[in-house]
Amino acid sequence: MNKLSQWMGTITLACLGSITVPASASDDAKFDDYRSALEDGNPGEFWIDDGEELFYAKAGPKNASLDRCDFGLGPGVLEGAYAQLPRYFADTDKVESLEGRIISCMKNLQGYNDKQIQEQFLDIHYLNAAEEDSRVSPLSQIATFIASKSNGQPFLIQLDHPKEKQAYELGKKTFWNRMGAMDLSCANCHAVKGRVLRGVELPIMTDPHRAGKVMGAFPAYVNKDGNVRTQWWRNERCLLAMRLPWLKTGSPIDTSLILYQVKKAAESKQEIAVPGIKPRA
Repeated sequence: MNKLSQWMGTITLACLGSITVPASASDDAKFDDYRSALEDGNPGEFWIDDGEELFYAKAGPKNASLDRCDFGLGPGVLEGAYAQLPRYFADTDKVESLEGRIISCMKNLQGYNDKQIQEQFLDIHYLNAAEEDSRVSPLSQIATFIASKSNGQPFLIQLDHPKEKQAYELGKKTFWNRMGAMDLSCANCHAVKGRVLRGVELPIMTDPHRAGKVMGAFPAYVNKDGNVRTQWWRNERCLLAMRLPWLKTGSPIDTSLILYQVKKAAESKQEIAVPGIKPRA
């Protein structure tokens, strides 16, 4: 076998044109120097500052801030809250992700209705999900600020409520179930070692250590896009590549997929470090 054949490995249709290659430098190894260079100058820090300003600013029909929003540890308590999300909330009677909870508080505390949420927050949030689109989503800014308040802590997911268990099982089924016209699952790309897409090794999300590093880095600054991306964005980009319908932020599928992956990440005790650095999408 010549060197070109060895480098190419085995082309597989099961991963959207990804390549299975022999063991070599991992994505982490390729970009460790790059990440280290940006540790003290991560552009994503601006999202934290702007998100904090938006979080405490009075807005909406009720001219109120989000500072009384309960993210699971009590109204206004942000430290450690992200580390326990997604979780069940009695006031909405559902399991919510960080972004889903922010939207609920925008409605309940600030008085926004669904149409206003869509026009003022979700439209730009969805538009800026495109690759190399540097338009900034206020929802991402607020999420980054809140998530940063759990930096240095590992994820802690209990699944105490029946609806949390139900959401976890939905996330697990969605991750492993083949679906859509391309008959693909998340597991096709993210549960098989050595899969490479566009020159980047795909993370194995069934490995607690790898899942911990990935989930604990989001929201993360994506250098190629010049933007900070959230866990919702990770799910949406994969489902988009699978040619599945658009993923609604905070929807049951979005929340459940995040919960399934965060539960796996929690096994590693990997500390949250937001915003992370992602060289490529």
